[in-house]
Amino acid sequence: METKHSIETPTVILSINEEGIGHMHFKDRINMDIAEQMDNLKHLIEITNNKHTPFVITAGEHVTITREARENAIKIEAISPMFGTAVVAQNFAYKLITDFYLKTQKPKRPFAIFTDKDKAHEWCKQYVVKK
Repeated sequence: METKHSIETPTVILSINEEGIGHMHFKDRINMDIAEQMDNLKHLIEITNNKHTPFVITAGEHVTITREARENAIKIEAISPMFGTAVVAQNFAYKLITDFYLKTQKPKRPFAIFTDKDKAHEWCKQYVVKK
């Protein structure tokens, strides 16, 4: 599906496709902290026009997120336009980390883990807000 709009930050590449599904890709070798997380939230609000939008999340190699940023993710969940988060765990380590996050932080919005990007994209379709 063709990208309609994209924004690049120092840590992620955000895009929205023609179907209204977002993609957030964490760049290689980053360690996301709260300041970067909040900067990305600002850009998420911008790219979605602050409307609930499902997102497929992917990550490059050697991506880490600080404990503080993981805890903050739940605190900012209510103000994030991300609604319907499909994390693609490309390897066993990312799957373990995502499973741990899901069990300990308990997101209140729809959240699923996939090993296949196409299946994640399909899952997100149910959360696209029709105009």
